[in-house]
Amino acid sequence: MFKSGARRGLAAAAIVLAAAVVQLVAPSAAQAANPQCDGAGVIIRTYGSDSYSAWIPAYRSSNFNCWLLRGSHNSGVGHLQRALNHDFGDEPGYVMLNPDNDFGPKTEAALRFAQTFWRTHVDPNVKVDGGYGTQTRNLLCWPSMNSSGCIGYLD
Repeated sequence: MFKSGARRGLAAAAIVLAAAVVQLVAPSAAQAANPQCDGAGVIIRTYGSDSYSAWIPAYRSSNFNCWLLRGSHNSGVGHLQRALNHDFGDEPGYVMLNPDNDFGPKTEAALRFAQTFWRTHVDPNVKVDGGYGTQTRNLLCWPSMNSSGCIGYLD
């Protein structure tokens, strides 16, 4: 009797723990509508007669409506890290990232820094969640591959 009760208790604890883990790593409802970025793609913008391009996170290299969270590991994360360093490297309190393609606690903290900056200086409705999605994509200035400047996604 004790053994089966202990098994049920362990099984119940395992179910509760699994549900908690899923809740921590599962995308929000808004993120679930878009796929997780699985790499990067190139955006091209033309200004007058000049064209500029930049790498940004993407799903299947051409869908830029995707998300990244802690635990993501791909080239899109590396391009996100480079963009954060490019845009915020001179801001007091920003900690430079090592672009390692790994979305860990430092990348999450850098995103929260950027989102807090945007909320304070750009739009009070910016969500500070430490995740990458369309809002962050639209606010970052992505380092250009063919100049020292950067490219806005919505330009």
